[in-house]
Amino acid sequence: MKSLPKTECKPKKDRILEVDLLRGFPIFLVVLFHLCYDFTEIPYIFSNFQTNIVNYPQLSALIEFCGSIMDNDIIHDYLVPLFGGMFLFACGISTSLTRSNVRRSLLLCLVASLISLGSWGLSYLLHMDLFIAWGVIHIMAFSILVYALLELFARKIFKKEVHPLIPLAIGVLILFTGLLLRQGIEIDNHLIYWPSSSAYLGNDLSHAFTFQDFVYSALGKSLNYVDWWPIFPFSGVIFIGISIGQILFREHKYSYMKKGRYQLILKPIGFIGSHTIWIYVFHQPLIIIILGIIFLSLGFTL
Repeated sequence: MKSLPKTECKPKKDRILEVDLLRGFPIFLVVLFHLCYDFTEIPYIFSNFQTNIVNYPQLSALIEFCGSIMDNDIIHDYLVPLFGGMFLFACGISTSLTRSNVRRSLLLCLVASLISLGSWGLSYLLHMDLFIAWGVIHIMAFSILVYALLELFARKIFKKEVHPLIPLAIGVLILFTGLLLRQGIEIDNHLIYWPSSSAYLGNDLSHAFTFQDFVYSALGKSLNYVDWWPIFPFSGVIFIGISIGQILFREHKYSYMKKGRYQLILKPIGFIGSHTIWIYVFHQPLIIIILGIIFLSLGFTL
């Protein structure tokens, strides 16, 4: 552990472009991915879809294209974890640069609770499994809170900052434990394999979601099909990001990218990256409202 730095904090207006880019590009892809998902659910929402869609062949082709995206195993198995991991890695870097991690984590806990509650209500209304038990906001809130408590312990007890090797070791341990559990490991001749089948709403909306379900989803033992980012292994990515952020930006508290023309090109992605939480929380309701208005105006009925 290192002694507490005596230097003043970086001004709030000075943003690190690399971090905003790491957050902005994945969240942009998330919006596109969710847009495709929403299009694939449209046939199940509107009662006269099959009879009315024949009047809009281009719209039908768009929905089929979105369906092919959602059914693509390469996207689900590789690209989603890759770009989601980029977002969580950037979250870790951001966590290493602020002293308000307790406040940030509590705010994210509130947002995560509202997301779970809202997704459950939406599932009940639409008779579809849209429930988010442990999504990306949940894993961010949990990981930031754990690191915030670790920071408080180090500062109060040892009067020092957390050394970068500590979150690195925690992150690597969580990451590889999660990867081993997802692939399957043998202990005492018994194969342990995570995840198991979904334990949640599915087609039975009367299923009572229990605390055990919540814990299993958080740990990665049981999956749910919408926005699932369990602690094992994805919390490890955040802790590794914290360590890298400490190494790269603790003393060098500004962007390595020098100002130039390329910054004008990257600025829109950087802007998205500086408002990721708000975009993540509100983009789906906005998409649903806009699509609802469009399809209702085209003669589709709920």
